[in-house]
Amino acid sequence: MKIYRRLLLFFFIFCGVAFVWFYHTSSAYFIAGQNSAEMTPYVQALTDGLNRSPFLVKLKHKDCANITIYPVNWFLKNQLPDLSAQEKKCAILWYGSQQNLLNANLSEYYAVWASTPMLQSFFKSLRLSALYVPIFSLDKEPTPITSQKYFAVIGEQPAIKNILERYNLPFKQYDVVSDIQNIRHDLPYWRAAFVQSTKINSASIDIHPIFLDIARNKIPIFAPWIWPKEDTINLFNDRISFYQDELDFETMLHNFLQNDTKFSERAQDAAILVEREFTLQRNLERILAQNTNDDALAQFFSPTQNTATISIPTAIGHYTAGDYALAQDLAHYLKQDMSFVDFVFYNSLYRYPSETNILFRGFLPPEDYNLKANYNILYLAYAQFAQNETQELLPSFEDYLKTLQQSSPKVQAVIVASKKISDALNARGVKTYYIPQFTNTSRFYYDFDEKLKSEVLFVGMNNFYRTAVPALLQRGVKVDVYGPNWPHGVAKTDYADNQILRKYYSSAKIVLNDTREGMKQFGFISNRIFDASACGTLVISDYMPEIEQIYGDSIPMYHNDEELYELVQYYLTHDEERIEKAQKARKITLRNFTAEKAAAQFIDIIQSLKSR
Repeated sequence: MKIYRRLLLFFFIFCGVAFVWFYHTSSAYFIAGQNSAEMTPYVQALTDGLNRSPFLVKLKHKDCANITIYPVNWFLKNQLPDLSAQEKKCAILWYGSQQNLLNANLSEYYAVWASTPMLQSFFKSLRLSALYVPIFSLDKEPTPITSQKYFAVIGEQPAIKNILERYNLPFKQYDVVSDIQNIRHDLPYWRAAFVQSTKINSASIDIHPIFLDIARNKIPIFAPWIWPKEDTINLFNDRISFYQDELDFETMLHNFLQNDTKFSERAQDAAILVEREFTLQRNLERILAQNTNDDALAQFFSPTQNTATISIPTAIGHYTAGDYALAQDLAHYLKQDMSFVDFVFYNSLYRYPSETNILFRGFLPPEDYNLKANYNILYLAYAQFAQNETQELLPSFEDYLKTLQQSSPKVQAVIVASKKISDALNARGVKTYYIPQFTNTSRFYYDFDEKLKSEVLFVGMNNFYRTAVPALLQRGVKVDVYGPNWPHGVAKTDYADNQILRKYYSSAKIVLNDTREGMKQFGFISNRIFDASACGTLVISDYMPEIEQIYGDSIPMYHNDEELYELVQYYLTHDEERIEKAQKARKITLRNFTAEKAAAQFIDIIQSLKSR
């Protein structure tokens, strides 16, 4: 009996070995087309990965001994392969986004892959189901980097090189097309790398694979800001530090070398994104999902748990926008409780799925609803309306509430930064949460700078409603002004770096606040109140009952220009009382109006939505 059992065991072992041998000897099913030397490593990586897949049997086509993957449309010289009708049936065209080679009869081929969601949408308009297969990072493991401050600069301006030389930063310049191997080899040794282009070719909207390798290695990236309509560099949204011009680059470089944490945070987020969407393994998963489920044509994977996007109505790279700064501060603290927090800008080409979508808005109704998340939250952080040259075009309070009521059924939660509106909506049966604007105490704290010392300070753009500065100037009071659109000679500069705005506030005796009529009418307190008071500086504001209810007399307020003048004169000559009120306001702000507290409230609301 034992002999039979042994024979049976040997038989099964033999069958297993034979199966494995047969599987591996017949598994070279996908073949890399040799029509593009530049793309060969990527096609070879895909074919090797697919041929090792345990699901290969599900991918085989009965009429094809092999299926060949041809990269096309990646370079101007990269033409369609010359194939017979039968060969086309066993060929996959992996399309780059060059603007040629799009008129072929693609239905003759086994399959078509699209390198960008935009190209996938184009094929869909032709009634062709193309799978989204982007370019990916070939790095198997991120390269270990030393503790030095590594970064990569992308651009073509000679002035950028001059700045790097002036800062005595050793760098090496590369051509992104011809120096791919050199870039990869040098990656661990960079102090700075100057790359001349972000794209494979000027006519392509595919992101360059080297860009992905840089990002995957958590190296901060500086890139020139362009209008990102047709450049997939905006796949990375807020994970890149965009510079507007040479002066902007130098400011960013200086802050980076001073260890500004936002650059390392962006680099960390960029690396996470590459791992999530742009690796060989992710593409293999896309291809296998497509071939085992004909409906699996989604651009990106389903959102993982505990992830969020914050959608803001500003453009990529506009770091000076107030709503961007506020949303960034919220994201910073949300990340402490969430596995991933992403930004969506109004000109973002790609919107990665998330479990929770926060529509960060000032306009109503909220334009561009992107409601594909499991939990969609409208956060009305401020009031913003159309305006002409002399006034805001305000609706009545009743009309405003009606608009909010009409928007509320589209989302799972409504949050407003106005207690006045929150109370009114709750009275109408619309469940509404109140979370006011806030300050980020990691950015706004007492930080005196002798060079920025002032008696009276105003930071902000000049608009038709700005009355505080002109009123004081007319009465002979000196005001240090920073911001654009002021008459010649009024402002010291047209820009104050938001990352060091605390230094301006901390170095002033008085910070002025004046508020748009829309904010006042609908009960929204400007975050200038919270930011400046967090720095321990006295804020003098135009009158709002909402400010008085919260701060009492610790924030003096005026009803007209004469009262403003008298308050400024009084507190400039009564230092003890000024400091006492400023400290009282600071304690109120730190207790109630921080980004950390706001993020905790958001987390509580999200958890309550999940538990329903």
